[in-house]
Amino acid sequence: MAPLQRVNVLMIDDDPEALMLMSLRLNEACGPDLRFALEGALSLKKGLLLVAAEEFDVILLDLHLPDSAGLATVAAARRHSGGTPIVVMTGYEDEAMGLEAIGMGAQDYLIKDRINMTLLSRAIRYAIERATLLRELRELEQLRAEVRERRKTDEFKDRLLGAVSHELRSPLTVAQAAVTNLVDGMAGPLSPVQAELLEMAQRNLDRLGRLVLNALDFSRLDSGRASLEFRRVDAGRVIAEMASDWRRSLTKTLKVEVEVEDKLPTVRADIDHFAQMLSNLLDNAGRHAAGKVRIAARAEGGMVRITVEDDGPGVPLDRSEEIFTPYTQLARGKGAGYKGTGLGLAICREIAELSSGRVWVEENGGPGARFHFELPLWSSSAAPAGK
Repeated sequence: MAPLQRVNVLMIDDDPEALMLMSLRLNEACGPDLRFALEGALSLKKGLLLVAAEEFDVILLDLHLPDSAGLATVAAARRHSGGTPIVVMTGYEDEAMGLEAIGMGAQDYLIKDRINMTLLSRAIRYAIERATLLRELRELEQLRAEVRERRKTDEFKDRLLGAVSHELRSPLTVAQAAVTNLVDGMAGPLSPVQAELLEMAQRNLDRLGRLVLNALDFSRLDSGRASLEFRRVDAGRVIAEMASDWRRSLTKTLKVEVEVEDKLPTVRADIDHFAQMLSNLLDNAGRHAAGKVRIAARAEGGMVRITVEDDGPGVPLDRSEEIFTPYTQLARGKGAGYKGTGLGLAICREIAELSSGRVWVEENGGPGARFHFELPLWSSSAAPAGK
């Protein structure tokens, strides 16, 4: 049995007998699952006071009241109804006025002499349904407008970041080369203090270089300008080389474990982007790890799955998808390392999708984060050309 639906109706009419008759007869046209609760007001002012104080599903509005007449009544009711649907009821048979009332926002226009309770009941229900549909359409359009505005903002940020990163690349390369030459002693011997300062400068320039490259790579990937060249890649060798290089670049003491399945199959990948994806996940783990990072790889279901795990604070369950969107970063405490651009994981997702793979974070809800990415196995029929 369907639940009983109660419809709260406000009737604004200066005829007390019409209000009483409507209250008695309206529910005669209802089915077993519908009941009307009618409240009356003899003037527009009293009706609008009731609208402000109570919640109604529909307003039945007479156009000629002691304190208002004609279409001005509709206009006033619309201004103060808060979106409650209005059905105009009048004793005047004026089709042009009815159409104008609907144009002003009324849901229907009924001539009193022609109304029966079945027709009125139907008009009330249709008015509520139309008003609900219009409200949902307005909300949908507002949401679309917000999405369009967000997209414009993101596109502007991407263009700006790409342009700035491109302009930074050349002077950054010169500065890195100059500092490297000084560290190598090409301009003469260094005192211990000078060597320490230059090493600090070199670390920060390397970090800035990674940020700039991330920004440029994301700009190319997101715009579709990046070209991936898929080849047969020895995933185990790439992982071993990347882990070794990453160990040497660490600025804090971490235990690094590498567990690669024996005879790990080759994968179909763009080797540079494969390495970049692994590098981004390692950098992410290194920033959050308390004392250990684990890298593992195994073949599973036609894919090779690479896992990068740390023993840091973990990823909140409600943000496990959000962190892969551009410019998103988890809050970090003091001393948790530089924040970067919030593009590293977004780049990983772009590369994984372009490589017919996927990347995700395991939802464990506890301490420690475990990121996985998968790449397809190489097959003899795999096309060597990239996307």
